Amino acid sequence: MANRSSGKDRLQKDIHRLLTTLMQREIDDPKLFGIAVTRLEPSKAKQGMTVFVHRMDEDDPATVVERLNRICPHFEHELRKALPKRRFPSLRFRWDDAFDRSGAVNDLLSRIGNG
Repeated sequence: MANRSSGKDRLQKDIHRLLTTLMQREIDDPKLFGIAVTRLEPSKAKQGMTVFVHRMDEDDPATVVERLNRICPHFEHELRKALPKRRFPSLRFRWDDAFDRSGAVNDLLSRIGNG
């Protein structure tokens, strides 16, 4: 069982690394420049993987996610070529708002400390 988990972890790390590289090199949409892959989570159905992304000071995360999901087949194709597996998870992009929430918490703590 540990080997199986280790293999999944390695696959997630490889997908994260390669997807980050693809996004930096192959996206020519200015709206998507500077997007960072923050984490990956396998879906509950085990057939897919959710890719969480974020960019500081983004005012329209829904558009960013929509555009990434639109070009997702290209990413999946490139990942399948780089990581040949019999079963490769389908990808779905989502906005990672944890950074936005952490900023709000930091602001609150700053106000409490100054008050």
